[in-house]
Amino acid sequence: MKLMKIISWIIKGVILLLLLIVAFLNTQNVQFTYLPEQSTQLPLIVIVFGGFVVGAVFGLFAMFGRLLRLRSENNRLRNEVQKSARLTTEAISAPVAKPAVSNNKVTK
Repeated sequence: MKLMKIISWIIKGVILLLLLIVAFLNTQNVQFTYLPEQSTQLPLIVIVFGGFVVGAVFGLFAMFGRLLRLRSENNRLRNEVQKSARLTTEAISAPVAKPAVSNNKVTK
């Protein structure tokens, strides 16, 4: 298991290193048009990194509603399990009524 973690970190490090090399090789300025007739010159890496950040923020907002829904469901299920456990404990500790023994014999 530990070997898999080490291999995973090595692969992540290699990917990060490759992305950094690509970033440093692409420092030329490109025109970024953000509104009609409005543009600016920015390094390519700034635009790519900015796009990544904007995408990550939108992704977080998209997942936030699902997170709240799952938290609510988790709390509801946890309360249901606690209630069930409490009822089971009460049923176990409650005295059991013994059936009445009858000495009358039934004849046909």
